[in-house]
Amino acid sequence: MPSTPREELDHRIGALQRHLLTQQVDAALISQNIDLFYFTGSMQSGTLLVPAGGRPVYAVRRVVERARTESPLDEIVALESFRQLPDLLRGAAGRAPRRIGLEHDVLPVAVRDRLGAVFEDAAWVDVSAAIRTIRAVKSPYELDRQRAAGGLSALMLEAAVGSLREGITELDLAGRIEAAARRAGHQGLVHMRGWNQEMFYGQVSGGDAGALQSFPDIPLAGAGPSAASPTGAGWRRIVAGEPVIFDYVAALDGYLCDQTRTLVIGAMPEKFARAHDAAVAILTDVQSAIRPGVTPQDLYRRAVARAEAFGYADQFMGRGALRARYVGHGVGLELDEWPVLAEGWTQPLEPGHVFCVEPKIVFPGEGAVGIEDMFAVTPDGAERLTRPAQRLFAV
Repeated sequence: MPSTPREELDHRIGALQRHLLTQQVDAALISQNIDLFYFTGSMQSGTLLVPAGGRPVYAVRRVVERARTESPLDEIVALESFRQLPDLLRGAAGRAPRRIGLEHDVLPVAVRDRLGAVFEDAAWVDVSAAIRTIRAVKSPYELDRQRAAGGLSALMLEAAVGSLREGITELDLAGRIEAAARRAGHQGLVHMRGWNQEMFYGQVSGGDAGALQSFPDIPLAGAGPSAASPTGAGWRRIVAGEPVIFDYVAALDGYLCDQTRTLVIGAMPEKFARAHDAAVAILTDVQSAIRPGVTPQDLYRRAVARAEAFGYADQFMGRGALRARYVGHGVGLELDEWPVLAEGWTQPLEPGHVFCVEPKIVFPGEGAVGIEDMFAVTPDGAERLTRPAQRLFAV
């Protein structure tokens, strides 16, 4: 049975074809896994050929039988060599395309060069921004998938609260959360588009480990089990009274839900409690301002102003040069989608945009507190897709 309704794929491919026509691009070649899934309903290795006019062709290197089961597209063919692509594209477009779009933001140079060798007269253009813009606006079908992921996210928080006890290692706690998530259908993989940006489920970290940063462009990363995996849960034992950051991503049927809550055994010191109250206030204030026409930059500036008013200008979203220069990001099939709540993001929000808001306050060497919810823009405001109460979770 196909993974995605045919009308969904027709809508998505049609949007891409309209962009190609507007930009006078003859065709696009899509090959990144998540883009393939978005436009075909399958992630089998190959290339989707999308002419500006005409039917797309999904040329599959492996495994074509699975692709034909997973995707409802009409033209799914076996691909034995890149040398087949020019003829396939010429047949789909009705002529030899001259300007061909590629996903320049993610396509390896080696693959681009192989394509250049078989499309000798082609001019290559970048269609990655168009793809990301199309994917940023979720359909009702996609919103239902993300609501389901929100349910899984709530279950993961319940597992964290139920498993938290003094002396448990972060890795033991993470294992209990992740086992519950897997039993409920979590796909395991959390896809990110950015170069070398990757994570495993997310982060559960206590005390000073909760304030650690690492290579991903995120405010908090955790210690991780080793230098070979320097993010997420580590070997540290959790102590009563310290803030525990639960920042996990639910991933169900491809779609993601990003959520953070702060947990504690007993009660936190006043310093952290005040900061957590401020983070909740920042989140709810930004939430109240989400609506069509507002820009992501507007929301970012609103959050920064509130953090400064609370006295956390130096601790908001990190510290110093490593501070995250955003307060939220798009979420969909990947964790780092558009729009981004940051300076320079001035394209107005529209219904169907889905993003998280994640105010976090960091005290290096001591700990961190924060909260994160995910929202869908609606015609008259926002729908919160994460379910748990916007509060501290004490056990």
